[in-house]
Parts: sequence; C-alpha cells; structure tokens
Amino acid sequence: MRPKSFLNILAIVLTLTFTMPLDTLGQNKEKQNGPPAWAPAHGYRAKTRHIYFPDHNFYFDLQKNVYIYLGNDTWRVGVKLPSLYASIDLGKAVKVELELNTDSPQKYNSEHIVKYKTKTKAGSIKPK
Repeated sequence: MRPKSFLNILAIVLTLTFTMPLDTLGQNKEKQNGPPAWAPAHGYRAKTRHIYFPDHNFYFDLQKNVYIYLGNDTWRVGVKLPSLYASIDLGKAVKVELELNTDSPQKYNSEHIVKYKTKTKAGSIKPK
C-alpha cells in the first residue's frame, strides 16, 4: 500500500472516530440516567418532585428515580414496581404531578386518595 493512500485512510478513520456521537458506541445498552419515558417533560420536572398514580395508589420520585408503593401494609421504596403492577401501562395511566418538598409523599396518602379519587380517561391531570 502506498504511503499516501494509507494516510488518506487513516485520516478518514480518525475523522469518523472523533465525529461519531458517543451514545452510538453504547447502542445496545439501556439508558440508565434520567426519568422514565412516561415522566413529564423537563419543564415540569423543575416544579414536580413526585408523580402520583391515583388509580393504583403509588408514587414515583423523579429526583431519586424510585417508586414508593404499599406492600404488606408498609410503604416500600424500590427502583422497580413489584409484579403486582406489571400489567399497568404507566404511559397511559392517570398521573398527578405533586409539588411536595418532601422525601415521603406517602405521609399525605390519605389526603391524596380523597383529593384524586375520581377516575378520568388515561392521561395526566394537574392538581388544582
């Protein structure tokens, strides 16, 4: 191979290497940063800390990326929901954006059950 063509090929390879977006290198890896796809858009996240699912009575903490749910009469925290909730389409489920400055929205669960008890068609509702 002639040195000139070798240098041309090397220049092309280096150009492609340094201009390729970094996320294409890990295409098969699941994105682990940030909230789930069903969470509200970025503008809402500035105000909203927790998402409440009134039809199923559990919460999602947007800052910690964890679910807060009732299990065996005790509030539990986990990165995944238990299998009891596996059939729920979180993208279509009714969601309420809560603006609570607390790590424990479940403290107000009895109020949330009453305030958001009405079932509406799937989508998001904002608290009044």
